Amino acid sequence: MAPFRLSAEQRRYFYALCATRNITKAAESLYLSRQGLSRSMRGLERAVGATLFARGKHGVELTRAGQALLRHLQEEDRAWEACLDGIRALEGDGCETVRVGLLSMFVGYDQKRLLLSRFEEDEGLRIEIVDGDHDAFWEAIAVGDLECAITIRPPDHLGLPSIKLADDTLSVLLSCDDPLARKATVDFARDLRGKTVVQTSPYKGRLYETIFRNHGILSESILHDRNLMLAQVSCRHQCFIIQTTYARELTTDEVCRRPLVNAPLSMASHFVFRPDLSERALRVARDLFGGFSKAEELDAYLAARSPAEPSPT
Repeated sequence: MAPFRLSAEQRRYFYALCATRNITKAAESLYLSRQGLSRSMRGLERAVGATLFARGKHGVELTRAGQALLRHLQEEDRAWEACLDGIRALEGDGCETVRVGLLSMFVGYDQKRLLLSRFEEDEGLRIEIVDGDHDAFWEAIAVGDLECAITIRPPDHLGLPSIKLADDTLSVLLSCDDPLARKATVDFARDLRGKTVVQTSPYKGRLYETIFRNHGILSESILHDRNLMLAQVSCRHQCFIIQTTYARELTTDEVCRRPLVNAPLSMASHFVFRPDLSERALRVARDLFGGFSKAEELDAYLAARSPAEPSPT
């Protein structure tokens, strides 16, 4: 009997369900019916001879067999990417591409330009800045298409290493003529009831959907665009919740910032990365850490993964 091999379609479906942990949302992202995705995953389980998913309190959860399959597929993807890089280096200019995920909502043009300029004299390095959503970054890192990203903490079941950059407070962006702008602070539970919160991240929209609903807070999803978000806030008296560090960079003559208190949300920034970063990618990573003083944590993680040196005889 020929050994079983996952098809590209099965792999894509499996990754989507791992990322969302919700079969309906995974099916929608794949433009499939819920029944079609369920049928495909049952077929995959029969082929590998193990149960990969189980229903849990928060949706679909990976079993131990599912976690093992995900881990091996990620390792396989990283090995394939390394193979491709080596092949391209033989035919190309030997220039290494380091892909970095940065959300354009939070990291502006000037900051990206400065990052690129700091490495422009390294002819062996090409930095590619990628925009996207949090779960898209995690999936790209898992399969080797992205070296690192500044995002929020990924779900544990993805097995991606991450370092918390800061325990930041939250702020809410408001129109300057919004009645809430007259308050020194905005209380999540008391002041936002009945308000509409703009969501530029589909992943965060799903993540906080239940919390908002339980507190009587509405939400509206829009395109991931800074100017559109500011227009929604200033013209329609909607609001936007964001880490205080980034909120300071988004205030305008029409949009103000107020500290948000008693919010049951976790939006702390994390540096998420491939466990096999190259030397050049590590240089970029340390530069991204900037004033966070987290380079030692990255070095400690890498040292823990490195094989111990043999004792002298």
